[in-house]
Amino acid sequence: MEWTSGAAVITGAASGLGRSLSLLLAEAGWHVFLVDRDEIQLDALGSHIEGLGGHSSTFALDVMDYQSWQSLYQHVRSQLSSLELLINCAGVGASGEVGQLSGSQWQRVLNTNLLGTAFGCEMFVPWLRQNSGRSHVVNVASIAGLLAPPSMAAYSASKAGVIALSESLAAETSGKKPGVTIVCPGFFKSGLLDTWYFSAELESKEAHRRMDKCRWTSESVALRVIRAIDRNKRYVVVGRTASILWRLKRIAPVATTRILSVIYKRIERRNHQ
Repeated sequence: MEWTSGAAVITGAASGLGRSLSLLLAEAGWHVFLVDRDEIQLDALGSHIEGLGGHSSTFALDVMDYQSWQSLYQHVRSQLSSLELLINCAGVGASGEVGQLSGSQWQRVLNTNLLGTAFGCEMFVPWLRQNSGRSHVVNVASIAGLLAPPSMAAYSASKAGVIALSESLAAETSGKKPGVTIVCPGFFKSGLLDTWYFSAELESKEAHRRMDKCRWTSESVALRVIRAIDRNKRYVVVGRTASILWRLKRIAPVATTRILSVIYKRIERRNHQ
């Protein structure tokens, strides 16, 4: 990483993209505060980083719990004089057409993805603003937050909220600190499906098929994110199809929605044959 090393707080650090980002930053000399609710994987990652000669601290936290965020903030402040980077990477998913998901699934997805990100920003952005050098926030959203595909209303709504939150933060800090990067990947190989709720077998089958086919990995996405931080880039849209559809929706939103609907219906027909 070209940016001078510093200290970073990373949620969802125990697996997937969060883990890959944690390793890249630790290898570059950063002090990484690893945050996740999975204490076993968190401790294993911390030990791995220390074994590589890196510097890390671990903190078990459920991002939906605001009081835990307060405890994390106090813990980090007690160890550091400054913070350079916050990466909100924790996330879960659910799929199902509107009317198929339970209230508990809506709450789980929205509270984890949107409120978990908002709590992180509320807690650490004021400190990041005080940094005498560079500081940055990375919020991991999804291409689903931009495109809103069928059967993903809860997940799309949560990630669209993350995008709106991030854009508001960027407008507030324009020309000042912290910089803001919004990550909107399409499918890439990660552990996201391990925490995904599927309301129908069709959705599970299609998601796993696409996951198996995709060429992007957590490591390759993490490299794109690191470059975006260095360049203070606002959006990181990962995947050729995702990028094309994102540009198309900005030009022709109604037509793009129709295209997504046609694709969804074709998938339904194919899986019912």
